[in-house]
Amino acid sequence: MSYTTMVSINGTTQQVFNAISQHVQKWWGNTDNSVSSVGDEFTTSFDSTYWKFKISEFEPNRKIVWKCIEAKHIHNGYEGIEKEWEGTFVEWVLEEKGQNETILNFAHNGLVPELNCYEICFPAWERFVTQSLKSFVETGTGMPHLS
Repeated sequence: MSYTTMVSINGTTQQVFNAISQHVQKWWGNTDNSVSSVGDEFTTSFDSTYWKFKISEFEPNRKIVWKCIEAKHIHNGYEGIEKEWEGTFVEWVLEEKGQNETILNFAHNGLVPELNCYEICFPAWERFVTQSLKSFVETGTGMPHLS
């Protein structure tokens, strides 16, 4: 089963969507581009590790899906993880819960326990989605991994 999580964020669906499409570097990692439509691409990197994504779905303030089209994942002590994300989909679905509350349903489709990187990617997504992204939307300050 692919990795999923859900988090309640004090903010509008527009604020959360903008954080995911326009400000990835503020809560995840070094990012070369913001996105605004299907087909747009961006790369996020940590030191010598990077992932390149292409937007496969883009529904403003509701849903965005990133397809990983290239990966070079390097982590000491983990063999065979370099290309594991290629072909996976990172899916963000937003639900307006209240006037200033958004439920974010997150799935990394293809990130499964059988992958060598799962034991480091699972807690990393937990940190970046449920803590850093949430903090960025709610306070303006995230906890990205910048290098």
